[in-house]
Amino acid sequence: MKERAASRGSDDFRARHVRWQWREALDRLIWMSCWSFVLLSASYGVVRLIGRALGWRPVPYGELMMIGGVGVVMLALVALLWNALGFDRDDRLFFRILDSLREIGRGNFSARAMLEVRRGFPDHPMNQLVLHVREMAEGLERIEQMRQEFVANVSHEMQTPLTSILGFVKALKSDGLSEGERRHYLDIIEAESERLSRLADNLLKLTSLESGHHPVTLKRFRLDRQLREVAIACEPLWTEKGLLLDMQVEPVELQGDEDLLGQVWMNLLSNAIKFTEPGGRIQVRLEKEDTGVCASVADTGIGIRPEDMSRVFTRFFKADRSRGKPGNGLGLAITKRIVEMHHGDISVESEPGHGSTFKVHLPYTQGGR
Repeated sequence: MKERAASRGSDDFRARHVRWQWREALDRLIWMSCWSFVLLSASYGVVRLIGRALGWRPVPYGELMMIGGVGVVMLALVALLWNALGFDRDDRLFFRILDSLREIGRGNFSARAMLEVRRGFPDHPMNQLVLHVREMAEGLERIEQMRQEFVANVSHEMQTPLTSILGFVKALKSDGLSEGERRHYLDIIEAESERLSRLADNLLKLTSLESGHHPVTLKRFRLDRQLREVAIACEPLWTEKGLLLDMQVEPVELQGDEDLLGQVWMNLLSNAIKFTEPGGRIQVRLEKEDTGVCASVADTGIGIRPEDMSRVFTRFFKADRSRGKPGNGLGLAITKRIVEMHHGDISVESEPGHGSTFKVHLPYTQGGR
């Protein structure tokens, strides 16, 4: 029903557009005739003045106007035919653009294939319009794919703990459970509930950071002290696995949001601890540079496969799902966004089986303040 109504609307628009074209052509013809009459009359007056000065007789006014009128009519017919042909050629492309935009609006982004650039006229306005419409359709298609992937990932990340919680709640309803089994099931439900809570918190934080409206409180602070405080906060984790933590940090003061940058170091160090086998080693470095600082966290963990390197900072990406490591794949995406908000950059170097190194470059000041 909607498609039939849209088709009727398109046909009505085409009819109105054709009527407008011919009205426009007629207006041009009338204006051209009027101006031609004015110019011919003015030219006749000038010729008469010149004829009197030179002593020769000019062409009679009637003959001149007759010749001019015939010329104007012939010129008008040629111009009208040329414009009609030009209108028809441009109209076909114009209506293809409208049809493509209508399909794109319905979610059919492949409709951009209907648009082809005219050969030999790369700078023609219609060609430029075609290129921009195709570029817009490609961008919208990427956004739609990202949205679908985001919904699928969120659904998957929420479904797993919810299924676990539901299963153990049903188990708790069973008779004959010992106190130890009941407490064990409750501990699992608590852990899965905390996992859901962390997922929700990280989603809200990432959405806020990506919106560009997240509050940022800039102040000067000692980055080396912050790194040491994060290492101390994570001490129970790396001592439990028997990891060796090697810290070499230079005294550095910079301007930034202390709380947000603290989350950067917490995420990087937590990941290093998580993916490093017991007895491994973690190195934390902080060095001064000409315009900023370079902080790095290196580990001797499982590393990242080459084909996964480009997706490390993608939302919900997990490089090692098979080992069942805790996490929701949002930590590095949040980390990257915080670093970008501080006009810095983050990179990773890794080799499977030999660990990973994350480097963060930050300027000393933000926006010249």
